[in-house]
Amino acid sequence: MSWVANSQDRRATMGTLPEIGERFAALYDSFWQLPHLPAETLELCRLRLAQLHGSNQDWLEQETNIDPGKKAALKSWASDERFSDAERACLEITEIHAMDARAITDAQADAVKAHFGEVGLVALFQALGVFDGMIRLGLLWQLGDAGED
Repeated sequence: MSWVANSQDRRATMGTLPEIGERFAALYDSFWQLPHLPAETLELCRLRLAQLHGSNQDWLEQETNIDPGKKAALKSWASDERFSDAERACLEITEIHAMDARAITDAQADAVKAHFGEVGLVALFQALGVFDGMIRLGLLWQLGDAGED
């Protein structure tokens, strides 16, 4: 149970905030339909943020299907051959974004643009901002248990 609402679930908690809950759900759901960035790549980025922030609740959620082997190997994405160059480019930005989004270099941005274009890069930044914020809010709201690193 969260101190914000009688719920362990983000959607249920957001539902107790009617002024923003529906709008947020529509925004969040739209990321998984973006034509510029594969949903599987976004899910890997969301899961990596969950690992970095220690959010077991977010780690256990599944927004879209991904290869279970990739999920299990996510901590070693930089060297594991299961990850494509495109996924690595996005995961590199994800890790830096979690620490300091201003530290992302032009070269790192260019690596994402090489695979997904300028629109894909912007979509990635927008999604990471929302994912990062929601993971942090979930931890603040005490949704689920912290634990995955």
